[in-house]
Amino acid sequence: MSSYRIVFSKQDLGYRISTLYRQKQFSIGILDFGSKEDLTASLDWYLENMNLSIHVLSTEFKMEQYDIAKDYPEVTFIIFKNDTTTGEFINAMADECYTDYFFVVRSDMEVVAFDGEKLLKAMGGKDHPVAIAPVMLSSNLEVMPTIRAPYIRGKEIDPQSFQPNTDEERLEPTLYPVLCSGLYDRALFQRLRGYDTEILGEYYQSLDLGMRSWLFGYKMFVTRSLAVRFPNRVSIIEDRSECIGMNRFYTKAFSIKRIAGKNLVSKWKPFVDKKVLSEEVKKKQVNLQKTDIFTLVEKWGEK
Repeated sequence: MSSYRIVFSKQDLGYRISTLYRQKQFSIGILDFGSKEDLTASLDWYLENMNLSIHVLSTEFKMEQYDIAKDYPEVTFIIFKNDTTTGEFINAMADECYTDYFFVVRSDMEVVAFDGEKLLKAMGGKDHPVAIAPVMLSSNLEVMPTIRAPYIRGKEIDPQSFQPNTDEERLEPTLYPVLCSGLYDRALFQRLRGYDTEILGEYYQSLDLGMRSWLFGYKMFVTRSLAVRFPNRVSIIEDRSECIGMNRFYTKAFSIKRIAGKNLVSKWKPFVDKKVLSEEVKKKQVNLQKTDIFTLVEKWGEK
């Protein structure tokens, strides 16, 4: 039984009939993480300014309070029965959007740059990233340090933060998309099996997807062709505290060392999930991984 139901837009009903014949390029998934006023303001703006398929990802509780689906027949609502994780919302978006690329935003964000031509070129280029994360601006229009680089501190990973470059044409590598927001390649995202929903923290979900991407030979970037603003935030604070499923990330990220072109498996204590080590790492990941986390850290940023 599905954990969500879908209220299809009128446009989407006709579109689903024609998906066998043509594929749209972009769609937007709005994570309902703010107030009703945030969501309605977002919907009004996107409908007026972006001719794209729009999806709202929310919960039954919120939709019962808002009672707005009927007011937006052009929008598809993906409504979960219970509270869920950011990653599960985005996995549902990937399953339901039927487009080449999907752009995940939050209802408390404003889009200030979306250069479709440049983004298509970047997504289809030789590096073919899993995702492009946006440059993020604060309420006072200051650029936030939202590029992440891998760094190991003791036995734990502690990503470092940097400001994006001022060059509007440049694609800068980033370990993962902050707050899971970004433009995703749907096929690559699903090839990587999306977000791990047995990890319950948003930070570790995003970190896990980014790390798998890089270890499997795929990339993630930040570019000024994509930018968002938080009208009510002056900074971003990620919740990096321990969470249920955190050991799943560490087991997948640290259990393989690549030596002389071969992947060797060993436990990364004290963070071990025995089930993941046996069923994921030893049976699947060991045959797919192109590098290891230690090499990734050492060579990060090299051309």
